Order: sequence, then C-alpha cells, then structure tokens
Amino acid sequence: MLIASLAFLFLLPLGAQTNTGNAAAGKVIFDGKGGCSACHSIGDRGASLGPDLGDIGIRRSAKSLRLSLIDPDAEIAKEYYTVVVVPKSGAAVQGLALNEDDLSIQIRDVNGNPRSFLKDDLKTSWREQRSLMPSYATRLSGVEIDDVVAYLRSLKGPPIVPGAKSTRQPNHAYSDVSFLNRIGRDAEERPDSLVSALEIPRGATVAEIGSGTGYFTWRLAEKVGPAGKVFAVDVQQKMLDLTAETLRKHQLANVDLVLGAENDPHLPSASLDLVLLAYSYHEFSEPEAILSAVQHSLKPDGRLVIIEFAEGHPFGPQDKAERMTIYQIRAEVEPLGFELDRVLDLLPIQHGLIFTKRL
Repeated sequence: MLIASLAFLFLLPLGAQTNTGNAAAGKVIFDGKGGCSACHSIGDRGASLGPDLGDIGIRRSAKSLRLSLIDPDAEIAKEYYTVVVVPKSGAAVQGLALNEDDLSIQIRDVNGNPRSFLKDDLKTSWREQRSLMPSYATRLSGVEIDDVVAYLRSLKGPPIVPGAKSTRQPNHAYSDVSFLNRIGRDAEERPDSLVSALEIPRGATVAEIGSGTGYFTWRLAEKVGPAGKVFAVDVQQKMLDLTAETLRKHQLANVDLVLGAENDPHLPSASLDLVLLAYSYHEFSEPEAILSAVQHSLKPDGRLVIIEFAEGHPFGPQDKAERMTIYQIRAEVEPLGFELDRVLDLLPIQHGLIFTKRL
C-alpha cells in the first residue's frame, strides 16, 4: 500500500474527523492484507518508497486519510507524481523521482530499488499526475478502511517524556505594535487561510488570548457571525484599546474585551468551542495557570489552537528571540489535560498545533 497521496500540498478541511475504527485491527491490516509496510516506514521499521508515516496522525485528518485510501489521485504532491522511464532497449520502468539533471535521471522503482538512467539511453520519460498507490475502495471493506484510518491517526511521532521541565524564558520580542502592524504580515502569516482552515462554525463561541491589535480578533468575529461570540483577552489595556479600534473599523459588535491577568484569562467555564493563542504562548509567565484556565473554559469537544513562529526563520539579523519547537510546545501543553490532534501545514514560517481536551 503506497500512500503517496498523504503528502498533500494543502490542508484539507478539519470537519468530519471522527473515526470509529479499531486502531489495533488497522495495524494488522497495515502490516498484512494492505501491504503498507512494503512501501512505508514508521520510525525505524518498514520500507522507503512512500513517505514515512511516523507522525501522520498529527499531519492529516481522518477525512484526508480516508480520501487517500479511496482516491489516491485526489490530492498528490509533485514529488510523488509517477515517473515513467522508457529505455531504448528494455521495458518501461515506473517509480518516483529521486534526482534529475541534464544528463541523467534517478528514480526509485515500484519495488523500492534505486535506478539510474542516462538520458542518451532513453527513448523518452515523463511524469504523470497520479499516485503509484491503487485505490482501496474495493480492496478493503468500509470497516477495514475505518480501522486503517484509526491506526494511522494513532501515529503521532515520538512520545512526550513525562515530567520534562521547560528551560525557556518568556519573551515579548513580537508584541511591539510596529511589528504587529508590519508590511507583509499577511503574506508571512496567511491569517485568512488559517481562520478558514479551522472551520469554526457560525454561532460558535471562541476566545483569543493575546489579542494585540485585533489582527485575528476581527477575523474570528466575522467567522462566527452575529449569532456567535468572541472574547478578546489581553493583559495590556492599550492592546485592548487597539483591538476595539480595529473592531470599530470593521463594524463588528460581537466581541467582548477582557482584561486578563498573568495567571488568569477570565474566561467563562465550559463555554468555548475554540481558544486561539496566536504568537502569545511564548509570552506567558505562568503558562500552566493559563492552560489550566483554558482547559476549564472549553466545552468537552472544544479545541485549543497554538500558533508560534518556527525555529530557523528570524526576522532579520537582530532577531535573537527564542523559538519553540513542536516537541517543546507539546511537552508543555499535553501534560495539562490536552492531546495533540493536528499540526497545520499551511503556514509558511510558523508552527500551528490543534489540541483537544483529554477526556
């Protein structure tokens, strides 16, 4: 089973992610009837023709995983297009491209073997926008597909070491108003794509902790609509004033401004569908207290979304601010009653993590 179509270029919607399959049964199918381990690796076991699936459960929703099994050509990244090479002598060879230059092309064939061809020895070669993976719509039953999806969703990368201590210090490098209002911010952060990808329903109740100038607040307010509610929280009154100014500009009246404390965002209990921390988590001086309050404010099926700038993308030579890795964020958040559900892959220089409550 080659799940090359799992390497999607864009995030599929978050809806319909519930899965009723049996993960243990799915593993048996993955290793046996499905033949998936003949093409994929999980950690240090398996093959290398398809992408490693060790953390696929946080990279893809149940919906997108199911689609890749049923219709593997629906969404496929260019690096997983099928390459067809036709030598002047011998049969055509199909596989995935490894490297290509003016003189030669290297592929990994369907058996996982690396092959190299000089272009002078070829009749022709081309790429096809299709996956090497066959459709499993008729090869597996609906129940079996559910089981495989459940197993894949259970693959969430290296386990978090319990009791790990945070060594980072809170920093406020990105809270300056001039930085928040910088030219080019939309291109760097893709706020509309982010809010759209979260699939927040009309009428929802959401909160943003660290509203700043209202950059995300007004987008959230538009998303939930007049019947919805947004709580915009900040510990600085001047930031709440800037948020209010932004809301007036967009003529939005469904936002409550909340002056929070360093250890309490003052949110209503068990009332929120989603809480967004956009570039604010690294500023928290008491993150455990804030996350505990968030946990109590969310509904049972509520979500916590944390967006932070990724390591390796400084804003110029003077930017020395510490960045957090995905593992660091998980290590701090998961022990406080959360479980990582998804990692967004549509953000260019950020980490986007979606957590659910651990029930």
